[in-house]
Amino acid sequence: MPLLPQQFPARRAVLRLGALAPLGLLGPLLGVPARAATAGKGHALAVRGAVPDPQNIFFEVRYPGKDVIRLAGHFWYKAAAARQGRKCPAIVELGPYRRRDGTMASDSMMYPWYAYNEYLCFRVDIQGSGDSEGVLEDEYTDEELSYCIQVIEQIAAHPLCDGKVGMMGKSWSAINSLMVAARPDRPAALKAVLVCCGTEDRYNDDVHYMGGAMMFDNFSWPSSMWSWLPAPPDPAVVGERWKELWRQRIRAADFWFKPWGGHPTRDDYWRATSVREHMGDIGVPVFVLSGWQDGYHNPVERTVTALGAAGKPVAGLIGPWGHKYPFDAYPGPRIDWLHYSLSHWWDVWLKERAPDAASQWPAMPVWLGRSAEPNASACADEVGRWVAEDGNWRGRARDSVLYLAAPGRLAPALPPAAQVESATDLVAATAMMETSSWGECGNDDLPQDQAAADRASLCFDGEPLAQDTDVFGYPVATLNLSADQARGCVAVRLCEISPATGASHLVSYSFHNLCYRDGDMSRPSLLEPGARFTVRIALSLTGHTFRKGWRIRLAVSPSFFPTLWAGTGRLGISLFTGPDAAGVASSLSLPLRPARPIPDARIQALLPAAAAVAVVDAQEYVPVLATGRPDRSSRTAQSLSIDGKPGLAVDKVFDSGRYQYGGPLDGLWVDIAAQERYEMALDDPLSLVATTRSTSTFERPHAHWWARAETTSRLWNEVAVDGSVSFRYTATIRTFLGDAQGSYEPFEEKTVTGVIARTWI
Repeated sequence: MPLLPQQFPARRAVLRLGALAPLGLLGPLLGVPARAATAGKGHALAVRGAVPDPQNIFFEVRYPGKDVIRLAGHFWYKAAAARQGRKCPAIVELGPYRRRDGTMASDSMMYPWYAYNEYLCFRVDIQGSGDSEGVLEDEYTDEELSYCIQVIEQIAAHPLCDGKVGMMGKSWSAINSLMVAARPDRPAALKAVLVCCGTEDRYNDDVHYMGGAMMFDNFSWPSSMWSWLPAPPDPAVVGERWKELWRQRIRAADFWFKPWGGHPTRDDYWRATSVREHMGDIGVPVFVLSGWQDGYHNPVERTVTALGAAGKPVAGLIGPWGHKYPFDAYPGPRIDWLHYSLSHWWDVWLKERAPDAASQWPAMPVWLGRSAEPNASACADEVGRWVAEDGNWRGRARDSVLYLAAPGRLAPALPPAAQVESATDLVAATAMMETSSWGECGNDDLPQDQAAADRASLCFDGEPLAQDTDVFGYPVATLNLSADQARGCVAVRLCEISPATGASHLVSYSFHNLCYRDGDMSRPSLLEPGARFTVRIALSLTGHTFRKGWRIRLAVSPSFFPTLWAGTGRLGISLFTGPDAAGVASSLSLPLRPARPIPDARIQALLPAAAAVAVVDAQEYVPVLATGRPDRSSRTAQSLSIDGKPGLAVDKVFDSGRYQYGGPLDGLWVDIAAQERYEMALDDPLSLVATTRSTSTFERPHAHWWARAETTSRLWNEVAVDGSVSFRYTATIRTFLGDAQGSYEPFEEKTVTGVIARTWI
């Protein structure tokens, strides 16, 4: 997907304890009260009297060559159905994000509703996480997926289950759900999956690489998992063995930048865990959804298109949101997705009920937001409208081509002669601190005014638009370039310029490693310095209405700090306008969306902007008992001197505060804070150093339990005598046992170090 996104206090004490997502911040940020999804409009679903606290359960699983281990889980159920022995279908989510202090509150917003409607709803810690035994060695290993299958089979055989199981999740558990759906050994009991903010392409549409260029997330996300996994099992669940299990996972821990940085091309490592390689193997219905501000919206279109073309059951949804479910996501408008997912998905595939045809959504409802002034806050609802799309959208779209022309223009006609514009400046893109958004109100992580980054880039502006223009699809930049080095990356951004303020609003972007200029990311090749070449760069999927009077801008730059990892040298690029010898000209192609009056009007009636949003009040299941320190987050950039040279530092603070939780968490205090820092001399990309640190404390004083984990990580470049460049990293875990006097003594400690040659990065 996703460290935990920062959570924020709200007007109501509805919680989300760490709805963790695969977007790299640092550390597990658990348990902070969050803004209620229903605040201002909506209502809480009254289910508490019928659905009790979830019941703990363990699953015994085994992987070839390893001992049997127990995975810890719990499940929500309707008490009356259980008493009367009624068998129900089941829904299961498996992930590493700690089902109790990590996700129980966010889960409580929806799973009790499904349980109220007679589903058994299971949440299970995968191996080496939460309260489960074993060791987690990487994302989405064959071992993990094998355990998922065994858990599904055991759930299907549960005395309260009717033998039918659905698998779902957000982020990590969305991805493993899709993977299990495509496995040849998927269990017969699995009848459907629901994938929120997940991907079928782990190499190019996850948190590692984009266009073959390494993102900063490729370091911050392993740092997040490095801080997350050393959190201890809860003795209230596993008993006195908690120290033994904790010690085992710490001693086995490794820093996952090792495989992720060590596989910079789309090789077998990524193919083995990317469903894109075998979409045809998916054997159950798939509901896939995300939001425009999330990093996982491209997979929605690709999955709907691929499965629809194969005649397989599929549904999609792309909203305005970040990395959240549609009932609890920002920017809005949010929708009443919880009711729909029950009546039009789970009831259809797990209970064989026909949905109400009058309220059935099209194959892929899509939100088209309108041109807007840039604002880092996600709190306000966007202005726009819902439209109806499906896997046949390409056949309806009409490409509008604008040519790059000097000086800095986007022109509808082909320029008569070639000219050249060059860029060498390092772009300090401090108005874009994240590669995508968590979708939290109060966590100001949307892109701000891009004007400063534009001034350091090669920019090409169109004329003010004569009318509103709808776009849906992948904008494509065709660029005739030359570079002064053998390796390098570019950032390409599609922006819109406000006629009122001149501010530059980011609409879509992509990074691209020029060693993959032929489009094959498994077979890179060095550039010939000074030689011209043509590269075709597809930007991220875009659904947007450019308003009359606004101007479209294409910006191209050879760097984009901090979100694009800096190269091994200060790259200079030259961009050629006009046709080359083969008649190909640098251009921007926009996929124009034709009006679809009847289906669009229908989905707009079904998804009104002012719809009431229903969720379960999680405070009824996981109440906040006390606040020791409120949460806070910040992202700042400051100038500094590095070895006597002008430099820039980006600092991020993600402090989840200190809170005590009741209910099944039984008075648990959770205190978590994390920081990241990226600093670099502006004329020396190899000076880039990234560091992180986190502290996680868990205390249940009345049960005499105090445990703490502290982690650090650091990544930097090293140049050998022969001029070759390598990544060096070091990462440390320190854990402690505490007492009632507030003293902590060392428990276990581990440090790992590594060196990875920078071949194509």
